Order: sequence, then structure tokens, then C-alpha cells
Amino acid sequence: MKKLLFLLSVVLLFGYDAKVEPYEVYKIKAPQSGEVLVSNKNLESKFVTNKLIVKIDDTKDKINLQNLKNQIAVLKEEIKNQEQIVKRKKSIYERYKNLKTKSQEQKDLKFYDYMGALNQLLNMKSQLSNLQAQEKTTLDNINKKNIKVTGYVNKIYVTAGDYVNPGVLVAEVDDTTKQKLTIYVPIDKIDSILNKDVYINGKLSDFKIEKVWSLPDSKYITSYRVDLVGKGLRFGDIVKVEFK
Repeated sequence: MKKLLFLLSVVLLFGYDAKVEPYEVYKIKAPQSGEVLVSNKNLESKFVTNKLIVKIDDTKDKINLQNLKNQIAVLKEEIKNQEQIVKRKKSIYERYKNLKTKSQEQKDLKFYDYMGALNQLLNMKSQLSNLQAQEKTTLDNINKKNIKVTGYVNKIYVTAGDYVNPGVLVAEVDDTTKQKLTIYVPIDKIDSILNKDVYINGKLSDFKIEKVWSLPDSKYITSYRVDLVGKGLRFGDIVKVEFK
């Protein structure tokens, strides 16, 4: 029995080396074509919070945005006026349709007058919706051209004065909200690590197994790749992972 417990403890305490890596690496690409106005290369290899790293020329977008705002403001006033016209024409029609002193032709004319005003109002509201959608798209384009990130700025690939096309790689940023450890566990030991606490360098950690790749790794053909996720370590460190 003691020998069995000893062998079991050896299995459970078996350690795996892993490098502390970011949970994800974001490859940021240019959303649209344009000249690079700002490239904050001084932020490379630094942790940042909501910092501008690259700015692509958005001058035309801002002019377009202001024009749209002006059009929207004017159209809203026109809609308010048209709503009053519709209300008035509807009131007139409602009075006419029950008057015996008015001919059917006169009643129909008031009805068509009211419906014409109502249709004009509906068209104006449709125009407003389209303009507001354009405004949202334009504002989104401006935001995308002013690339702000939170994380570790791994690399910025463009410099001020460059001209970029859509899809060109602009920067790589590491997600630092979580950390990832990757280990390779012999297939016959996988069951022994499941549902166990994860110890890092001999201390209990908050790391959990996120995924066990159920096919043998192409490099470590007798092992399964195991990804663990947690936080609290220093990026780039090599740590010892144990399961107890």
C-alpha cells in the first residue's frame, strides 16, 4: 500500500516546464487605406492602457462626419415641421369625412392631401435613419483609424508617412488580462492531472486547464498538448507546473 501511495504521489507531483505567455496575440491590421500620421514606436515593448499607437489619416472622414451631423440636424427640424403639417391635415380630413355638406370628391381630396403629407413624413424619417447609419459608420471608421490598445505592445510595423492599404499588418499586441501556459503531458498521464489543483513553482495557483488537445502533438507524438490559463506570473518566465 505504501509503495502504491508513493508511486501515485510521484505521478501527481510530476513537473512540467512552461513559459509564461500572453493568452492571445492580436494582429492589428489597417481598416482602410490612408497615410500613417502617427506611429508611437516609443510604446513598443511596453504595457499600455487605452493608448494610441497608430493613427491613419481621417481628415476626410471627419469632414464627412460634420456634414452628416449638419444634415441630420436640419432634417430633424424638417421632420418636426412636417409632423405638425400631418397633424393639421389629418384633423381637417377627420372633420371633412363626416360632413354631409361636402361631396365625396372633396372628402377624397382632403384624404389624398393628408396621405401625401404622411408619406412625405415617412420618407423623411427613412432618410434620417439612413443618415444616422452613415454617421455611425463614419464614426466607426474614425475610431478604427485611431488605433488605441490595452496590453503589451509587441511590435509596431508602420512609421509616420507610410501609406497603408486595407489588411496591412500594423501592430501586434499581447493580451495581458490573462496568461497562458502550454505543457505536453504523456498520453497515459492525462487522466492523472484532470480535476487537480495546479501548483506553479511549488505554490498553489489560480491556473486551470483550459483545453486538452485530444490528438498527439506533431512534435511530441506520445503526448497531448495541455493549455492552462490564469494570472499572477511574470511574462516570459519559465515555471514548473505540478498537479496535486
